[in-house]
Amino acid sequence: MIDAQKNWQTINLSAIQQRLAAIKQQPDGVIFCKDSGVHYVAVRKDKSLIKLSLVEKVNLHTDLLQSVLNLNNPLHLVSEYTQAMLLGLVWQNQPQRIYIAGFGGGIIPLVLHHYLPETLIECADVDPIAIEAATQCFGVKLDDRLTVAIQDGREYLEQQNPNILYDIIMTDVFLGNGYFPHRLATTEFYQLCQKHLSKAGVVLVNLLQRDEFYAEKVKTFQSVFSHVYLCPWKDINSVLIGTNSPILEKSEIVDRAKTLQNLHQFSFSLTDRAIDLKVGRELAESVANLDKAKILTDDAPPAGYFDCWLF
Repeated sequence: MIDAQKNWQTINLSAIQQRLAAIKQQPDGVIFCKDSGVHYVAVRKDKSLIKLSLVEKVNLHTDLLQSVLNLNNPLHLVSEYTQAMLLGLVWQNQPQRIYIAGFGGGIIPLVLHHYLPETLIECADVDPIAIEAATQCFGVKLDDRLTVAIQDGREYLEQQNPNILYDIIMTDVFLGNGYFPHRLATTEFYQLCQKHLSKAGVVLVNLLQRDEFYAEKVKTFQSVFSHVYLCPWKDINSVLIGTNSPILEKSEIVDRAKTLQNLHQFSFSLTDRAIDLKVGRELAESVANLDKAKILTDDAPPAGYFDCWLF
């Protein structure tokens, strides 16, 4: 079984590299740019790196990269926050079904599809142009195990049969200016995720630490899940991990991450991301004003939420 999986992965990596061959030959600079609603979807080649951004039409500027791919190692997750999103495997090392709200350049789905050949990966994203960029520039190929619905991430989950359960649910949804949709940050949304989680399922959410409502989003997440862990990356992103399965001590999380690292031979250190996790008091101390934060609900977005432009 292991040999068959390794053979499949060798063939799959070769196919990814073939799909990226033409991109490697492109000169540095913008290699893809299309109009998409309030922004442009732009892909830039910078030596061995491919970078996708959503460029605001109003000021033609963004400082938020949506996806980064290393052409020399397409299965390497460049950003540490994307590495941290794979910590869901600590709780579900052989997931049958994964749901991801937000697709971007499709880097995380690409990596999961490669290392988990028996797993169904369903994604939803409102931007068909970003999906086009992912398939043209990032080596992504959709198939019967990796699908993307052009749809709001919450709406997609709401429309699923109640019997459909996911072992891992991820949300990674931002506009180019860092705006995180309110409807994906509320108690009601996380309760919806909970309804579609398998018994020992896990939910992971990428947040920006500079978000004015960062503490509120962490507090809301904590209000739904029994056990919450946080993996911060510098002063930029934090990945929240929530589950209702029995609590895992930090040492066990690290041990499981080491086992996964040895099994899959990731080119990044999943173990380091596990070591970075903050739990309990450490988590509370790392989020300013968490004790004063209010829980977000569908019917009462806080004043200024929709004006929260981050630069």
